[in-house]
Amino acid sequence: MDALESQWTPYQLMSLSVGALISWLLLSYLSKPGVKKFTVPVPEAADPKWKGPILEHPVIRDPSDPSTVICYDPATGYLIDKIPAPTVADVHDALERTRAAQEKWSKTTFDQRRAVLNSLLTFVLDNQETICRVGARDTGKTMVDASLGEVITTCAKLRWTIDNGEQTLADDYRSPGMMMMYKHAKIVYQPMGVVAALVSWNYPFHNTIGPVISALMSGNGIIVKSSEYVAWSSQYYLSIIRKCLEIHGHDPELVQFLTGFADVGEAVVKSGVDHVTFIGSPAVGKIVQRTASDILVPCVLELGGKDCAIVLKDTDLSQAIPVLMRGVFQNCGQNCVGIERIILAEEIYDQVVNEMQTRIGKLRQGAVMTDGDDVDCGAMTMGNQFEKLEGLVEEAVSRGARLLCGGKRYQHPIHTHGQYFEPTLLVDVTTDMAIANNETFAPIMVVMKHQGPEDALRIANACPFGLGSSVFSGDKSVAEKLALKLKVGMSNVNDFGVNYLCQSLPFGGVGISGYGRFAGPEGLRGLCVPKAVTIDRIPGVKTPIPPILDYPVKSAWISYGFVQNLIHTIYNPDLVAKIKAVVGLAKANLQ
Repeated sequence: MDALESQWTPYQLMSLSVGALISWLLLSYLSKPGVKKFTVPVPEAADPKWKGPILEHPVIRDPSDPSTVICYDPATGYLIDKIPAPTVADVHDALERTRAAQEKWSKTTFDQRRAVLNSLLTFVLDNQETICRVGARDTGKTMVDASLGEVITTCAKLRWTIDNGEQTLADDYRSPGMMMMYKHAKIVYQPMGVVAALVSWNYPFHNTIGPVISALMSGNGIIVKSSEYVAWSSQYYLSIIRKCLEIHGHDPELVQFLTGFADVGEAVVKSGVDHVTFIGSPAVGKIVQRTASDILVPCVLELGGKDCAIVLKDTDLSQAIPVLMRGVFQNCGQNCVGIERIILAEEIYDQVVNEMQTRIGKLRQGAVMTDGDDVDCGAMTMGNQFEKLEGLVEEAVSRGARLLCGGKRYQHPIHTHGQYFEPTLLVDVTTDMAIANNETFAPIMVVMKHQGPEDALRIANACPFGLGSSVFSGDKSVAEKLALKLKVGMSNVNDFGVNYLCQSLPFGGVGISGYGRFAGPEGLRGLCVPKAVTIDRIPGVKTPIPPILDYPVKSAWISYGFVQNLIHTIYNPDLVAKIKAVVGLAKANLQ
């Protein structure tokens, strides 16, 4: 840099930077073929001024009308809508329509697929606020949590897929080996057909649109079984992708969203789809696995996490503490790669605990759609988890943990029918406590003490979950070595969850966090049949069958000797053995 500055004036450097920026913008514009802008009607309830009738006892399903999904705002208790749940017959009808559309879509070029995704990206960028408001209304989350978890992740996935999808799915030429040196050997990635994604409710926009992005780029049609807890927002998000397909001249039936209860998910798995991605709990994941195994449908299972953050004594706390706070309380803890266990060095334990207690005590809860800016934590989307959460906290306290903040449901003074759980700080937790081994999916900070890196590793690996993880240290090489010893599918040094913003990386876990991967080249190729193909490389050169091996063979023993010598000729590294084998081949041909 010093040499550069000695040759260029500040003005020249600025001009060079501006020129580079203009070139990058021009290149970005040129890389967006066929972008078409479109609009989608905005749901009335997305308006912050909208108010609906308040449900005295909000439930997602009324026993007197089990075929209807009741959509309500968990932050206020407002009734948003009532939506008929699809039937098994609807599932099969959706599959037929998707399969017909996919036959046409599979013939599209990568340029055509990129054009759709570029238009989708443009829409997302232009309509961020509406997308976030719809998600906030349906889940009770804040706008910041929606923007971080819904918009930025979707933009990252779109951008990576647009830029790298074709290269990832292009014919992959492999070495044919010495025996087949006259052949081209390659993998051709062909779409599976119609794939399915059974996704969770915590990020309704990204969890539904994310699998669609991968399916479209890989030439598949897709059925998304979205959660009944986000039935209302899912309708709006489906209209976005269908409108995008339509304006590009493609059949919108290529993408189906089916929002219903457990029977709908089971019907989708059994329907005849060619692949299933499931995001949810281990208990339901096992059911999906058993159901799919009966008909040999391949699955990717992402079954949640109990992610640890190991904090070593030399950690830069000014950087780490804000990251840990966001890692725990992002989306009110309803985050599969949220930090659920902070494993803290004893040397800095009291200092960090005191700081966390101060910060957590200041967190404000409410409904961002009506309360404005003074909200840090929104509502809990599922209102039937409070007894479980309170029980986990109580069990830990009974066994020696200290409850410093929260620990129970919160009765909002204005939104008395809202679903809130107090931001919680639970310290001195040990590996034998239930809360150290069960995913809470809630705004609960669990702090555990370690006496050094090896002890931290023992504590971290004692948990049966193995999705994501974090290691904080002033020495990143030490942190990386520790991260590589964790029994997890993903790890971040001095950060949390950012591996998912690196969409070039696969996403998934080990243990009861599931198996298989989505995202990255592995995820995109996982939606394809990797067909192995060989082609003659040299004109006029084809595989000959030597007369000694031509059926019917003259002598089975002589034929075997020929093959044996052929193997030594090609694969034996010893020169003398190779020469002997060549002589043997010559002799066999003379017989």
